[in-house]
Amino acid sequence: MTPFSSFWQAGYEGADHINPLGEPLSLNEATGHFAKVREDYTALLGFNMRTVRESVGWRLVEKDGQFDFSSLEERARIARELGIQICWTFCHYGYPDDVEFFSEEFVTRFARLCDALTRYLAPYTDTPIYSPINEISFTSWGMEHGIFPVPPDSPGNLADEAKRQFVRATIAGCDAIWAADPRARILQCDPIIHLVPPEIEIEGFDGSVEGWRQAQFAGWDMLCGRLAPELGGSPRYLDLIGANYYHSNQWEGGTEARLWWHLGDPRRKPLHLMLKELYQRYGRPILLAETSHVGSGRGTWVNDITNEVAQALLAGVDVRGVCLYPIIDRPDWDNATHWHRSGLWDVDYLGPDPYARVLVPHYAAALRRAQGMLHRLHSKLCFINSPLGQENSMSTIVVFCHLRWDFVYQRPQQLLSRLAQFHKILFIEEPVYDEGKPYLETSNPAANITVYRPHTPVQAPGFHDDQIAVLQPLLENLVEEGNDPIVWFYTPMALPLLAPLHASLVVYDCMDELAAFKNAPKQLLQRESALLARADLLFTGGPSLHAAKQGRHDNSYCFPSSVDAVHFEQARDRNNGHPLQDELPHPRLGFYGVLDERLDLGLIAALADSHPEWQLIMVGPVVKIDPATLPQRPNIHYYGQHTYQALPHFLAGWDVCLLPFALNESTRFISPTKVLEYMAAELPIVSTAIKDVVDPYSDVVAIGNTPEEFIAACEQALALSDAQRTESAAQMRKRIATTSWDATAEQMATLMDEALLHNRHPVLETEMPTRAELSGSNVAVLSTGNVQSEALRIPCLIAGAGPTGLSAAYHYGPGALLLERHESVGGWCRSVEDNGFTFDYAGHIMFSNDPYVLQLYEMLLGDNLHWQNREAWVYSNDVFTRYPFQGALYGLPPDVIKECIVGAIEARYGEAAEPATGAVVKPLDDCCADGSAPDENTPVREGCAKKTQNFEQFIHQVWGKGIAKHFAVPYNKKLWTVPLSEMETSWLGGRVPLPDLEQIIQGALEPSPPPMGPNARFGYPLKGGFQALMEGFLPHIEGQLETGAKIVQVQPREHLLTLADGRRYRYDHLVSTLPLPELIKMMGDAAPAAVQEAAAGLQHISVKCVNLGINRENLTDKHWIYYPGETIFHRIFVQGNASPHCNAPGGFGITCEITYSPHKPLPVDGQALIDRCIEECIQVGMFTKEDKVLAANIVDMPYAYVIYDHTRAQHVSTVRTWLAKHDIVLAGRYSEWEYYNSDHAFVAGKNAAQKVKALQRKDGTGS
Repeated sequence: MTPFSSFWQAGYEGADHINPLGEPLSLNEATGHFAKVREDYTALLGFNMRTVRESVGWRLVEKDGQFDFSSLEERARIARELGIQICWTFCHYGYPDDVEFFSEEFVTRFARLCDALTRYLAPYTDTPIYSPINEISFTSWGMEHGIFPVPPDSPGNLADEAKRQFVRATIAGCDAIWAADPRARILQCDPIIHLVPPEIEIEGFDGSVEGWRQAQFAGWDMLCGRLAPELGGSPRYLDLIGANYYHSNQWEGGTEARLWWHLGDPRRKPLHLMLKELYQRYGRPILLAETSHVGSGRGTWVNDITNEVAQALLAGVDVRGVCLYPIIDRPDWDNATHWHRSGLWDVDYLGPDPYARVLVPHYAAALRRAQGMLHRLHSKLCFINSPLGQENSMSTIVVFCHLRWDFVYQRPQQLLSRLAQFHKILFIEEPVYDEGKPYLETSNPAANITVYRPHTPVQAPGFHDDQIAVLQPLLENLVEEGNDPIVWFYTPMALPLLAPLHASLVVYDCMDELAAFKNAPKQLLQRESALLARADLLFTGGPSLHAAKQGRHDNSYCFPSSVDAVHFEQARDRNNGHPLQDELPHPRLGFYGVLDERLDLGLIAALADSHPEWQLIMVGPVVKIDPATLPQRPNIHYYGQHTYQALPHFLAGWDVCLLPFALNESTRFISPTKVLEYMAAELPIVSTAIKDVVDPYSDVVAIGNTPEEFIAACEQALALSDAQRTESAAQMRKRIATTSWDATAEQMATLMDEALLHNRHPVLETEMPTRAELSGSNVAVLSTGNVQSEALRIPCLIAGAGPTGLSAAYHYGPGALLLERHESVGGWCRSVEDNGFTFDYAGHIMFSNDPYVLQLYEMLLGDNLHWQNREAWVYSNDVFTRYPFQGALYGLPPDVIKECIVGAIEARYGEAAEPATGAVVKPLDDCCADGSAPDENTPVREGCAKKTQNFEQFIHQVWGKGIAKHFAVPYNKKLWTVPLSEMETSWLGGRVPLPDLEQIIQGALEPSPPPMGPNARFGYPLKGGFQALMEGFLPHIEGQLETGAKIVQVQPREHLLTLADGRRYRYDHLVSTLPLPELIKMMGDAAPAAVQEAAAGLQHISVKCVNLGINRENLTDKHWIYYPGETIFHRIFVQGNASPHCNAPGGFGITCEITYSPHKPLPVDGQALIDRCIEECIQVGMFTKEDKVLAANIVDMPYAYVIYDHTRAQHVSTVRTWLAKHDIVLAGRYSEWEYYNSDHAFVAGKNAAQKVKALQRKDGTGS
């Protein structure tokens, strides 16, 4: 069992030595960590980090032989409160001034420190982990090279003798630690490095670097007794190994020249091989104890590190965690004014709060992706290695591709490297000619991916018929017997190799019209027809290609080229660059990609000739054309193929990006991947009239239909003003925000899951979901089939980590397992970040009269909670009036006011003759679904009235026809999307409250005052958006939480639940917060027909939120604005006023909410929806057309509001009654099909947990 509380960890830079300038360092003080420790630790919980590395600082805590551990107390105490584990480093380079390094006293004093520290820290932790001395080998090397102070009377072989002295002290320290606390684990950290011989001859140097490379192991070798055994080393002193690794850990021996990671130097040794060597050498668990990058490369670095760690895990290396170090940016040791920009949080050292933390968006996005990917892969490996999983090994995808993996990095590599977290990928390339005996050359370029390159004595190219007979025996043992793989084709020419594989599913990812390419095989069209007839799924690489293919296949899905934004956004840092082009003058116009028959070589020549001062940069391999045909000019530079890592660094130095494609048969259907990559770099783009560029992107990409137009477009691109460039960049960011390779791969994976289930259980006749449906749901319909007897037993399994599920897990305590399909908790109470803005999934606030819920708020947020008075308004008749509408008519046109008052009088006196009977009226909470309650001045009065049969009658009888006409009816029709007569009124209190005419008339005669009283106030997290409230549960949940856990099947009779990755859980009780119709779908034919029909009969509405970040502060002082008029949105939630920390500097965020349903489909979607919201916001005066949009994105909530139609109660009762017989408890808005807000959800989760506990006590399964 791992000793660490979390796999992903955070390290705080704690160096405390004296630098070469004689300045004493205390890095934790310099970064403000000592002052902000609670804020720093709390922020980690949102990233599921529960283990941190901290430094004691020997020099800082011991003065004149006396210990002062006060600097540790606050960190230790707050960590214990938040459930965070601290791994302490005792000596972080510094040591007391009054002790001589090469003395026996150094050893005894350090042992004394270890004893005192261990006893002091023991009460604060259950699993103590200590690093006695940080980086023995590096510190010794640093002494020799002047990084650290050189001890007096140092010997000539300083580095070696320093290692020996550090090892003596470490051994003595370990003994003291274990004597004080036998529970302690010891973590021994040092850098791992790689050196290569120099490429040039150096006089007096033979080029041998192995001795230098082996020196990295000296400290560890001494500790375990392999080297210098007289020091007393033993294997027990090498308990846990900490490997520290940065981009600078690889260099050229003799010249010290870096092997640049960001340029993809081919001489670099992959990290997973370095970790494998370390593990094979010592056989001890490994923590990647320090790793990070700087500047714009941080996100890409963490992606790369994650892939390398995944490969190490797959190779059997016992990697126990990854520590991002430093987690908070830090200044240079030798220059306090230079900050490295290396943390997950930068420090705003030039701002009003010089220690303010600023989350780095691209790093955070990459980290969340990396955590999800590694979590899924690690969970899969743990499952496979379990007794149950050994019979259910990871599924395999066999890929046949016409492109080589190490060729230009494009669609196949992007998709398959992401699908590899779900499946084992076997990538089979076209054969290469080799006269000898046929064989398969193998390589592992990425985690869970094996590339096979067949070598055959057959000269026919590609998957030619002559190759098939040779290839079949080579491939026959590729997949284990009984493991029927998914077979994925990029080229139809490999179809004859399909039959022996016994495919469980066949996928054709048609990325190009290969038949139109130069030298295409004659049989390709015929073979493609056969593949289309055999394939279960057809994916196409762009709209044009999809239009050409979709009529030939029933299950075709268009997945255009996407983008790895984190990678290419590195180019936005124009300080980056590539050495090959650094000396070229500007302007530079560039293209990267394959140089083949698709390029317009004449256009390139004309471009170079038109402006000899322009530098044309062409990066990519020359394929299928004679290199001699490439135009040669002094200002055209051909740099050949470069690594994927290097492309953003070329881009960073360009002024214009080019798509100079010819218009011919080979380009008729292309959808260039690089257009979005160029956009991520936020550079002007000029293209020829390629259809899949013109149709979707002509508003962002300049199009040249002729060489003259293309040249003119380049001239215009170079002449753009700063304002035009800013506007264009904002447009590009909006486009980039709507797509990613991650999302594309996940959607494909979902389609494959569905298709596999359909193939295994065809009796269900399940229809494949559309792509639009995929974005809203990831559930699958399953038959109950054969049930395996083995599954992990869970006393209380909770489905869905929204507010209800989190509350249920918290209140249940130990023994609960909480499953969440997304990578973060919160459900529809999550938040998203975009360009410095924070937006919620629709507008959320904190409001409750329940004392217990108010206590929960305090517990979950602490100092991060702030309260303010509500400002809710209605915009109608071009006028703003306070909400609720009926109590604030002042300012409306006189005829409108008259209609409203007369209508209210008629409703009060004309309809009150018949007294109603029934239960006591509950207060009217909210008939507009705004998530807030009316204030104390709301004109609601109890009295006698007729019973109402539907919501429309309710509106007229409560407020009269005037208020109904001018607000209540149009707004609620817009919101609910269904005829209001189809809705009943139980959710409004049972009987009709009558209008208070005095307040209605008073509100018409003078402006209504701001709302008063406790109901007028609401709370909101100061930082982190509404998701901060959800993440506040994490330190308090004592059970287990699994994110990225997609539930695909629930078998109620067997009490079994299955995840998409194959894991199964047998629950005693299931608390479901899932949408009720989706839960029943997961049960398939296990649910009775009446239950299925009842669930299918439940109606709901969906919401899309268009989030806009505007480059102007303080757009309004309002919090909500309701729009009963013709706008596409029914409400704007003013996110920027929920908390100022939701806004980017100088900006302001708003959310436009739009409902849709089968009764009222969206008239537009995607970018068109964003554009319409922007246009209508300008029309209603929310901002002006001169204001720039800095951020724009869409979030979709397929299940938003439940509809109280006249059959709802009976349907819910039917489903709930049947589920209760199978120990399934429904909780929350979507499971109970009730109109709940987040505070109600907290109570519903608590009630569900208590109900399960009561049931378990009754049946004897609980404690």
